[in-house]
Amino acid sequence: MDEMEPRPRLVQFTDTHLLKDPQGSMRGVRPLPALEACVADARRRFLPADAILVTGDLVQDEPEGYGFLELALAPLDAPVLLIPGNHDLPDELHRRLSHPPFQIGGSFALGSWIIVLLDTWFAESANGEGRLGPERLAAFDSALAEHAARHVLVCLHHPPMPMGGAGLDALALQDGPECMDIIERHRNVRGVSWGHAHQSFDLYRNGVRYMCTPATCMQFKPRSDQIQIDDRPPGYRVIDLAPDGGLASEVVWLEGYSQ
Repeated sequence: MDEMEPRPRLVQFTDTHLLKDPQGSMRGVRPLPALEACVADARRRFLPADAILVTGDLVQDEPEGYGFLELALAPLDAPVLLIPGNHDLPDELHRRLSHPPFQIGGSFALGSWIIVLLDTWFAESANGEGRLGPERLAAFDSALAEHAARHVLVCLHHPPMPMGGAGLDALALQDGPECMDIIERHRNVRGVSWGHAHQSFDLYRNGVRYMCTPATCMQFKPRSDQIQIDDRPPGYRVIDLAPDGGLASEVVWLEGYSQ
């Protein structure tokens, strides 16, 4: 492997929960100013990046929020890879952001890596849980087989594994075990990153790094039997991809942030 091969950098934002009112508040946080603060911090410390990931709940059920997302991220001079979460409106998302620099779902190549974007939104979700279903699970399996010669980072909205809190685990990926079976059968998967749980999580298991990224807005308390708001500030994640399949990542917290 050429040691001089570039190491692609990704910046992941998630659970932006943008509203139609740019100054609107949700659970004590104004989502747009919080996102703008995260973007400004990333621009100062970690950009340029090879791609921006936004892993679901881009808006809080209000399509006008997609316009604010475009204004915040389009100027970053990088592809912006999007997947919907349970609060998104997929038809509106595709109508408003199916143009460069945005890509919704699918796969994206970066050097010796492939980023696979899984859509876990489904219309029958009762309380915010996610599901892939047989067709998307089969397509995921096929995508990993197709890119067997590349390292893979899998990105999705809902946690594919339990995170130790009964409240949030009940709202995770319904077919998480089936998703995990596919991941563990394909040895080219090096990392899996998601959102939804509004907290940081990092686990290395069987050669794969599993990561949850905190929200750009409010956080939830980890390992809680009920969903409770935490006092942690906005956050995001930086992921560097090595040509040999190694993965370096850190969560960045906006310590001292206030609105």
